[in-house]
Amino acid sequence: MKHFYVLILVIVLLLISCVPKETPTEQTPKQPEEQSQEQIDEQKALEETEEKIIQQEKEIEEQAEKIEEQEEVIPLVQEKPELSEEEQIQQISGYSKTKIHSYYYTYKDPSGRQYKIYVKGNKMRIGYLSSENKIYIDTGKKTAEEWCISYTKCGRQTGKIADLDYYDAYIDTPIDWLPKITEAKKIDDGVYYGKQAWDLNTNIGEVIIDSNFGFIYSIKQKDKEYSFRDASFNTVQDSDVNVP
Repeated sequence: MKHFYVLILVIVLLLISCVPKETPTEQTPKQPEEQSQEQIDEQKALEETEEKIIQQEKEIEEQAEKIEEQEEVIPLVQEKPELSEEEQIQQISGYSKTKIHSYYYTYKDPSGRQYKIYVKGNKMRIGYLSSENKIYIDTGKKTAEEWCISYTKCGRQTGKIADLDYYDAYIDTPIDWLPKITEAKKIDDGVYYGKQAWDLNTNIGEVIIDSNFGFIYSIKQKDKEYSFRDASFNTVQDSDVNVP
């Protein structure tokens, strides 16, 4: 009986030994699929686009940094303080020096006599509204000459009539009156015969002055008044003020 069991054991061992053993097979790595030329081009274009985007972002950041630096450097612009009334009056008075190069106007003196006066540079022509005679003045040479330039009115006396005393013949213009104002306060502002003007209380009387050109239109004093009306600026020709 013992030998029987031994025999069975031997047979089992033989059977086991006869069964073929499975040998593990080496797994070969998968070869990557070959890309087509179109895929390669697409990948390359995508990489180039990403590089451009990165470069643009970098440039934008650099520009933003520069702008911030400039904002830090640029000083704040200070608003100009509003001019006082006195400064405004001085400014208006100064306009005549920069804006008016020639002018003419109708002058009425305190006696009521009227003149038509033309001024350009250092030349002046004064004409009486009630007479054909004209006075030609040279402020540089300090000369004054009276002329009659209408043959129908003057006949044989047409031309130069006489030399006049410069200081007697000269009539102060609105521009000449301006330096005489040393004190002034604003009364009102508005329109004077179609012109924007300020009404001032000054040391020479009540003055109406053009607020755009600094030209005086009227001077009112206690017992007299000077009027400078119908003014026109920068239209006078040389022939208007030179001796014919």
